This record gives sequence, C-alpha cells and structure tokens, in this order.
Amino acid sequence: MPHVGNVEPCCLALLAALVADSGGADITLAETPLSARELPELDSTAESYRTPRLGEGFRTHLFGEEVVVPARDPRHVTAWKLGAQFEAPAPTGRLVLPAGALYLWRHPDERHLYRAEIAGVYNNVFWSLKPEDWGDFEFGFTFNNFTLPEAWNEVYDGVTDKSQQIYWGFVRPGFTLGYRQSLENGRSDNMWQINWVVEPGYFYSGRSSQTAADMVLPRSTFELRNRLVVRWDGLERNLLSLPHAGYAAGADFVQGFRTDWDDWGTPGYSFSKNEGQHYSIVNAYAVASGGIPFVDSERHRMVAWLHGAVGHNVDRFNAIRVGGGPNAMGMEYGASAMPVLPGTSIWEFYPEHYLIGALEYRWELSWFSYLSAHGGVGYLDPYRPTASGELRRSNELLPWMGARLSTGFIGDTMVMLDYAHSFNLVNQDTRGANEVMLWISGEL
Repeated sequence: MPHVGNVEPCCLALLAALVADSGGADITLAETPLSARELPELDSTAESYRTPRLGEGFRTHLFGEEVVVPARDPRHVTAWKLGAQFEAPAPTGRLVLPAGALYLWRHPDERHLYRAEIAGVYNNVFWSLKPEDWGDFEFGFTFNNFTLPEAWNEVYDGVTDKSQQIYWGFVRPGFTLGYRQSLENGRSDNMWQINWVVEPGYFYSGRSSQTAADMVLPRSTFELRNRLVVRWDGLERNLLSLPHAGYAAGADFVQGFRTDWDDWGTPGYSFSKNEGQHYSIVNAYAVASGGIPFVDSERHRMVAWLHGAVGHNVDRFNAIRVGGGPNAMGMEYGASAMPVLPGTSIWEFYPEHYLIGALEYRWELSWFSYLSAHGGVGYLDPYRPTASGELRRSNELLPWMGARLSTGFIGDTMVMLDYAHSFNLVNQDTRGANEVMLWISGEL
C-alpha cells in the first residue's frame, strides 16, 4: 500500500517538488504463494490489534478474499505523486494549482544515501558517501534549482500584483561534509544527521510583458550560501507512511551573500542594497506522534507539529515560502522541513518570521484507510497593501480547522483528500478561505 511524503510546490502550470516517499507494497488477491503463508495473520477484530508498520508484510481478509501484503525493504524507493489544490475564494489566477514530482530514495547500506525530488523546473538532490576509513563522517554533493519558464506573480490579500511580475530563478550546486548515524531500530529512514553545505550558485531575473515600467529589476548575480542542516528522525510510520509513534526534529541555519546587488523594486515596494545582499535565516521544526491518553488502542493517534523561522534581510527571492498544499509532516525523512499553512494558497507568503502549530487526531478505519481531523494556527508577517497602495509587513494570526482522508486506492496507489478552512485569511476583500487538496501517489 503506498505511502506519501511532501511536495514543495510552485504556482502556475507546473508545481515543484519536495515529494516524499510515495512507494508501496504490492497487494495480492490471487492465490497465496506458499512462502507468504509464513507471514503473520492480521486480525482486525482482535483486542490486541496492532497497526501494520511501513514495510511489514502480513496476511488478512478483505471482502471475503485473502489479501497478502508482502514485506518490503524501503531502502530503495522510486515514487511519483500528482495532485491539485483548489482554493475558494481563490486568489487571482490561482483557483486550481497542479502539483507533481518524482521521488527517489536510495539507502542500501550505512555508507550510501541518495534522496531526490525531481520536477524539472524544481529539483532538490542530496547524495552522500561515508569513505571506509571515515567512520560515520561523510562527504557528498547537493543540487537545487528553481527555473520556472514563466514570469512569477506575487499575491497580496488574494490580489495579483502584475506590476512586479518578473522572470526569476536560481541554480545552486553544492558540496557537503557531515556526520550521519542510523538509529538502533534498524529502519532505513530513522537516523540523525548534521551537514555543512556550501552552495555557490547563480540568481537571475528578467522583465516580462506585465512588469511595471518603473520597476527596477534585481540584478542577476553570483551568490554564495552556507547552510548547517540538522535532522533527527525516530518516527515509526504506518503502511501509508503516516507518523504513528515517536518524534522527529530538525533545523536549518542559512547565511547567504550576493556578490552584485543593488536597490530594486517599485515605488510602493522597494528594497535597498543593504536589505538583501547579506541575509540569514534560521528555521526549525518538531513532529511527535503517539496514542491518546486513557485509550488503549492503536487505531486512535494524535500528531502534533511545530514549525518556525526567523530571517534577516529576506525578500521574495530568498525567504522561506509559507502556504497551503500537501501536508506531509512526519511522512518521511526530511519531509517536515517544508512549512505548511493549511487553508492558504501554495507559496502565498514569504514572511520574515513565522510560527505554525498544529494538532491532529487520526482514526484508523481499516489497515489501509485513515480519517483525520486537524487544526492549528499560524503567526507570521506577510506583506499586505495599505490604504495608500504601498505594501507593508503586518503580523497576522491565521487559525484553521480541517479534515483529511488517506486511503489505499486502485492499482496499488494512495489517495489523500484534504480540506481546510482558514478563518482569518483575506482573499479579494473576503475574510475566510477554503482549501481542498487532492493528491494521488504510487511507486514505480
């Protein structure tokens, strides 16, 4: 049965990646092979029922037919994910936003690790190797790019500002040195890691047919980023890769420098050279999952997560993007590093600081279907238009509530249908917004 992870999207016709583990185990309804008879029997009616974990094999019955879920080693995953976000009332031009990416995970042994999200216009790749005489120390290479072949519009209170619609993007190869160690439980996605990443890259920008005549473009320039990345993942995940027990945490420390930078923007939205040439960002997250107090059943779980960041001299090109879309907190190693604010449009905000907290209750309908209720609040400082037409940052509270269905589907795929209502979001003079996210995933 498939399991899914994260997508880090970008708007317009193509969405970019951070897709996580969308792989799955084959389900056999035909005659059971002799070797499968050795798999444990899953009795859904037993008082001692235990939720199947990711990668575990078992035998059970469904609609009177015997079902065999073979054990699988999740050290080798090639997965895909496709989806779409619907927002109502919708920001200008963002009624429907598609998403899609290919996810690769290779962790065949303790020495090698390869993780990649591939979407063409957005790619995020990490490869590392522990030389035989280095112990748990590693070196490796990274690659990250955002090269959308369309001009990008920003949205403020649900209204597109076409005056600052420009082409922009970046390409960032990198080199990393770090330390990585698997946890004692032996699961391939449970480990802790600390890496220093040096990213020499190139940022570019260009004018579109909609760009205001009085807009001064940011300069295309070489940039150098240093990142310290910390990850700790001790989560157990169920058959659909949803967090079941344990916790994960991580942090990123970024320091960047643009070599050729100057004042840019429009009269109502301008930045000086000093506001973006040297910049820094710190973000951190924590995800925890476990049972409900006084309820002795694995069918009922609680998931809590907290995500926050603060930046200095950040702008629309280097800030951490915050918005709605696929919520994959805790669903695979590294997926939780991307913040999600349910009820809002994908990549809608680029705040200087934010803090998002959420609590989710999940009920296991069957071993392949789960129903969740979730809620939380985001605190952030997005740009909002003033009465004079200028853009200024404003601290906002954006609470939401929602529900999600996660289930196995036809042909060894998984479907997730998520709804969230944001109570305080402003879209085109309307307060309150509804987000529906539909995504389907499977393993190749």
